[in-house]
Amino acid sequence: MAAANVHNRGRMNDIDYDVIQSNIVYLKEQLRGNDIAENMFQRKIINRDEMDKIEKEQEKGRPEGVRALLKCLMETGGVNAFGEFIDCLNNSGFEHVAEKLKLDRKGRTDAMNVEAKLPDPEHTTPTPPYNS
Repeated sequence: MAAANVHNRGRMNDIDYDVIQSNIVYLKEQLRGNDIAENMFQRKIINRDEMDKIEKEQEKGRPEGVRALLKCLMETGGVNAFGEFIDCLNNSGFEHVAEKLKLDRKGRTDAMNVEAKLPDPEHTTPTPPYNS
């Protein structure tokens, strides 16, 4: 399958990229690239060439296969890749990994929502002192 046939190609969004990046050691310890690559191929997150690269790297060892899988996911999986990856993890017996990543992402988005609600001190009108 040619890369042009794979939907939503491109880099994953920044929050999701950061979640994967900050959990990379955990993911390399927990996953095997081959265990998830076929599921990702079926969902058109990766193309045939990428799946072949993952399988070839997996022959060198688990960390290499996972690294290749995550590189494909992060760099070319597209903006919806994180959710698709979570589904792939759940469908491949890695529910505990999916849950950890979802919790990490939720913590980041919750923190961003709190920051977005804070007033900008440079653009707020100071409250005059109360004089009685």
